[in-house]
Amino acid sequence: MLKFKSIPKYILLITLLYENILSQRISPDLLGGWGEKPISDPPSKEFGLCINSTEKYLISEGYDLAEIDLLPIGFFTQSNLGINYRLLCGIKKKSDGTPTIYDIHFRKSGEDYMKIISNENPEHASINLSERDEKNLKNSIIKYYFEKLYNIVGMEIQYEYHNINGLYKYGIYDVKVELKNDKETVNKRVIIVYRNDKTFTVEQELIEI
Repeated sequence: MLKFKSIPKYILLITLLYENILSQRISPDLLGGWGEKPISDPPSKEFGLCINSTEKYLISEGYDLAEIDLLPIGFFTQSNLGINYRLLCGIKKKSDGTPTIYDIHFRKSGEDYMKIISNENPEHASINLSERDEKNLKNSIIKYYFEKLYNIVGMEIQYEYHNINGLYKYGIYDVKVELKNDKETVNKRVIIVYRNDKTFTVEQELIEI
């Protein structure tokens, strides 16, 4: 029979085990942080409102929407401080193959309006992929072009963005790729996302100018 005096020890043991299990199974994204929302087709209402607000902001900054491409990369939400949204996107001139990455934060203001509360350009870092991760990144490109019958002739990582504020193990890679099939050789840039499930996914394909 369990003695009364030993009960606190068992409670402490169970608490430590419980905390250990939680720490291994729940990422910081789920502990009051940002959770990624899929960019669906057709897009969700909230995502559409964020895109509209971003376009209005770009126009106010002197951009001509006819001359640029807006490239959504990741869409996130958190509700611990009111309903906030976050859009990682690339802004690219149609005459240039290089996108500029933006991290834009929104707060919902009315049913049909998102107010931009901050925007910044994440700093790109020196390339520090391990040999295994670089192989997995390359495999994601091979998989993306498999049905298009292209082979990779060359690959060069132009920019790497990681440790993006508040996003757990989330990275963005701007990769220049040389592809070849029986008829032609083409150059592309692909935007690849690395998520905390340790997978790489091609999110955008750009023609290299």
